[in-house]
Amino acid sequence: MEARIESVQVRPHVWRLADIAGNRCYLIVGDERAALVDTMEGVGDLRAEVERITSLPVTVLLTHHHHDHVGGAYSFERVGISAVDDGFWETEEDAEARIREQLRERFELPEGTFFSTAEGKRPRTWHVAEGYELDLGGETVRAVALPGHTRGSMGYVVEGERVLLSGDAVTPCMTLFYDDSTSVDEWVQTLGKMEGLDVDSIMTGHYDHEFVPADLAGWRELALWAKDDRGMRWQNISLPELRGCLHVMSEDGVDPDSPEFRALIERPKPRVRSGRRRRGSAKADGAAEGRA
Repeated sequence: MEARIESVQVRPHVWRLADIAGNRCYLIVGDERAALVDTMEGVGDLRAEVERITSLPVTVLLTHHHHDHVGGAYSFERVGISAVDDGFWETEEDAEARIREQLRERFELPEGTFFSTAEGKRPRTWHVAEGYELDLGGETVRAVALPGHTRGSMGYVVEGERVLLSGDAVTPCMTLFYDDSTSVDEWVQTLGKMEGLDVDSIMTGHYDHEFVPADLAGWRELALWAKDDRGMRWQNISLPELRGCLHVMSEDGVDPDSPEFRALIERPKPRVRSGRRRRGSAKADGAAEGRA
């Protein structure tokens, strides 16, 4: 398989880009400059695809520090990231090196396949904070802090298009098991903040499907439901050091790869041997795998 970057224009100013690993990032093009929000895994030449779409200068903005959002940043000289999420580069490089070999095997990638972390170098960083605005000429991108998945997670509102580029602030299988994830209660506060944003659409880091603000109520329901659910132990297949407590709210039969699926993985809890059985637990690993 060829490691192509696919792109599609989803709004007059917004392109959605996807890599073969199932990751998404977004290019916002104004009249004077462009912004690239996230950079995916780094498999495939992201910079070449960006330059095919626009010849304008590009500002790279990262929603958080995880390898499947920063991998392609190694093709760019400078990137913006929150101060809280800066400083994890070595950890993510280690994870990306392991994921790289798994992708080679899974997709039978030929020798010479472009991986930016192997062919580029770590970018210089500058720090993005709540309220930062980038004028692109005819369009503005505004940063909003969305702690949850990581404490320093940022979202970016494309103001003219009324779109929130949310990274992993909400995902069908929501992951809050990292050392630097917030509590579930703190994430619920972020959901309330997202509900107050003046947007019509929420675009995430791993789905073509566009969520709407009304969908946030389902994640609130998930957070409340998980409080009384004993959950089950969960371990990531690709990076087995990642462990957590999995809560699956969706009924059996709901495709874990679908936008309608709802599950949450929080930090591990002490094992409890008694209690009710999980709904949809057999399929939940697939929903979280590769989308952490």
